[in-house]
Amino acid sequence: MTNNNYYLYYFFFIITFGCSEKMETKVEKTIENIIEKFPQLETEEKSFGKNYKLIKSVKNAEFDFEIQLFSQPDSLKDYQQIIILINSKKKCSAIPFFNNKYKDYWEFPFDKPIKNVDKIKSTFKIELNNALNIFPNPKNPLKDRNIKYEVVNEMLQSLLITKKLEEKDSLLIYKTIQSNSNIPNETSDSAFVRLRKNYEKMKKEWHPKDFIINYNCYYDEENGRIYQLNYNEKIKGFDVKNYRQDWGFTPMTL
Repeated sequence: MTNNNYYLYYFFFIITFGCSEKMETKVEKTIENIIEKFPQLETEEKSFGKNYKLIKSVKNAEFDFEIQLFSQPDSLKDYQQIIILINSKKKCSAIPFFNNKYKDYWEFPFDKPIKNVDKIKSTFKIELNNALNIFPNPKNPLKDRNIKYEVVNEMLQSLLITKKLEEKDSLLIYKTIQSNSNIPNETSDSAFVRLRKNYEKMKKEWHPKDFIINYNCYYDEENGRIYQLNYNEKIKGFDVKNYRQDWGFTPMTL
């Protein structure tokens, strides 16, 4: 390697490393800000976001954006997560990704808040749309692809690995349930009644109005939720409904 090539390589390495360090600092600051806004995201240790680790990152080359999933250690009984969005100008925004204990945040139908659980002063719908504001609206909605839609689609299918639900998945919706020890115990009968009600409610709006062959429900098995989303042109954002698909149950230990 000649001296000129060596210095050129070294120059690009310094630039790339410096940009990476700067981006990490931006993300860390975004996490700190969202924890300050929602202290329920922090553990009792008050580590100010230091215990949140990057567990997955998805990049979209076509629209030049990135989505990151940060999580507290799953060894914690009540761990929380945060989703970070990064646009083409490297601007960041955050979405609190609480667990199902915070029922008011998710606005679960046919459910009641848990006593002694702090109320979240916002909802997933609000925080999702707020975070998406770092992305531009299409100049011509009839011709241009909507980046916000692309971001949400990437988040659901690539980051969270959800399953898009169709009519053939009805049994998966109201006959499949998973236990969750972070919420108070429920009877299995009442849980299955709720799942059936969830199904009856979501199937009424199964298809977006303009796309009868499309579906708008996504099953997040890992987190025990179904998300139902429709893009609303009037608000330049998403209408969101969430359904809890788990069952409060704590196994007995000897």
